[in-house]
Amino acid sequence: MFLSFANRFRLSNLIANQNAINIFRYANVNAPSSSSSQTDGETKLNEILKKRFPDARLVDVKDTSSGCGASYEIIVVTDEFAKMRTVNQHRLVSDALSKQLPNIHAIRIFTGTDEKQFLDS
Repeated sequence: MFLSFANRFRLSNLIANQNAINIFRYANVNAPSSSSSQTDGETKLNEILKKRFPDARLVDVKDTSSGCGASYEIIVVTDEFAKMRTVNQHRLVSDALSKQLPNIHAIRIFTGTDEKQFLDS
């Protein structure tokens, strides 16, 4: 009986600690960066996307992994995406980054033809 109680206690502590860990991770990912300079990964991906989409009105790459290059959030706004399904827009961005994707753990892609929906108000 004591073992059963101890196991439940450990499980409840694990769950409580996991919630604290998740909150900590969320705070780190969404915290504004302390410096305005880009990481090497951001710069490299930005250059690749600007070369692939030279007429883009907005290309923004943000490292959401605190600078280690494991995950990125990418925004590309260009008229090239007009009359194109979102999945095809994302495919074009993924194809442009195909050589870098094996080294990236997670990527969020946002695309469109109107930069107003991506700019902070």
